[in-house]
Amino acid sequence: MTALDQYQRLEAVALWRSSPDEDPREVVVSFGNATLTLMSMEEEPWGHWSLAALEELGSDEHGLVLTPDPDCQETLSLDDRDMISAIRAVRGNAQREIVERRRIKLLAPALLFLVVLIGAVLLARQPIATFLMQRVDDVTWERVAIALATDRMQADDARFCRVNGSAGLRTSRGHPLLLRIHGRLDPGATAIRPVLVRFDGPPVLSLPGALVLLNANAVDLSDQPEQIAGLLALAQARYDLKLDRQVVTQTLGLIGTVRLAASEVLPRARHDNVLEALISAALRDPQADSAALRLLTAAQLPSLPVSLLLNEYGAPRARIETLQAGDSIGPAVYTPALDDADWLRLKAACD
Repeated sequence: MTALDQYQRLEAVALWRSSPDEDPREVVVSFGNATLTLMSMEEEPWGHWSLAALEELGSDEHGLVLTPDPDCQETLSLDDRDMISAIRAVRGNAQREIVERRRIKLLAPALLFLVVLIGAVLLARQPIATFLMQRVDDVTWERVAIALATDRMQADDARFCRVNGSAGLRTSRGHPLLLRIHGRLDPGATAIRPVLVRFDGPPVLSLPGALVLLNANAVDLSDQPEQIAGLLALAQARYDLKLDRQVVTQTLGLIGTVRLAASEVLPRARHDNVLEALISAALRDPQADSAALRLLTAAQLPSLPVSLLLNEYGAPRARIETLQAGDSIGPAVYTPALDDADWLRLKAACD
């Protein structure tokens, strides 16, 4: 702390006592950089008092009484208004600086705690999201899947194939020919419900429940039923790994997932965001590919066909190469996923 510039050359005469019992002595008080300098009338230095440490004790017949001593033994009495104003001004600045330093000392631990807390939240974010996702029961997830599918199928570019409107999304076990293909995959646990629909979008849209929308456009584009078998294997793998539920929770965030768990309903305002994330994951998310390859291998079906179909939809090149490299069938002979007659019926199912 430095004295204010306008007081740098200020001097005054005051009365100094070394203790309350001593007689006062005249001294010259000089306003310095950070101290008051006390000198005899012959200008011999007697002491330096810290400006920041001065305390006012009140007034006596000689003026304002100051002390640098917590025990109030040594005192100084002065009545020079300029000197008093200077001392008070500097003391005010000093006290504000002390308060600021205390605030900084208090703020530093608080900021450190906040940083640690934020770091802990970020590290725990995925476990928390997983915990919340598990708090949403299967019935609610199925309700969310039906709501999202209904919303998507209300668009002008969408229509159902052999499903009687949106009510079929809730009651249908899935398209019978798709179920026949899916039966080759031997999923073991709960099976998906593949519904054949037509819409502008990915070849297959997995939803957070068992409901799966298989795009009739992909059937039109396919040359063999093994391409559809690959799509169903990918959808079953995503369902088994609960990947689409993770997409929903990541899109909603922690607060949105808490609300979903509490209300058991996905807010209509979040449908578009969630659908957009699910559609992106359908083409770009490779997390289910290894599990899907295992399903195809167990069914003795090739993965090369589905990789070629996904390539037509612009899936990432690395994903295409992984599916191709994982083809355990290769040129070996295998039993087709559908015979020719059923394959033709599936191709015509959404005319």
